[in-house]
Amino acid sequence: MGHSRAYPVFRSDDADAAYARAQALCRGLEFVEDERWVEALVGGVERVRAVAGVVPGAVFEGADKETYDPWGEHGRADGLAVWVFEEHASADVELPFLRAVGDDPAMIGWRGRWPGADGSEQYDGVQVSFHGDDVELDPERPAGTHTVFLHVDKRCPPERARELAALAGCRLLGEVRIGW
Repeated sequence: MGHSRAYPVFRSDDADAAYARAQALCRGLEFVEDERWVEALVGGVERVRAVAGVVPGAVFEGADKETYDPWGEHGRADGLAVWVFEEHASADVELPFLRAVGDDPAMIGWRGRWPGADGSEQYDGVQVSFHGDDVELDPERPAGTHTVFLHVDKRCPPERARELAALAGCRLLGEVRIGW
């Protein structure tokens, strides 16, 4: 198994602008899967429960790496980030998920395939890291900006990634990262 190459292509302090740019990039995909990958580091019992309400079937994991029951009575989420993950969320969950997450670090990923010989159904797609500047969410490094990543197969040349980014008015920002 390999990993995609994730190119940061847009960064903004405006979450709506980052989301809109991600949508513009998705329009360049030959196809987009019906399901979304959503992930967040959520703090506070009420926020955790709000996310659980909009992303049924999500995995919740506490700081101790144990499964966390968002509906439990212990309330151990207060003061601690709870990791939430669902790789097969329905497409209509995007905006409710972002509202539920609020200002906590979060990610939405759209998998698909870029047109042309370099396209790969396994590795291609678009991702936005909200309140983050990396592909992986990191509670130790929150950011005031939101970063859009273009994912491609590792065999896809950087020139092609640059062309794909340009189709949505984006450009390659910094070094390529290991993606999904």
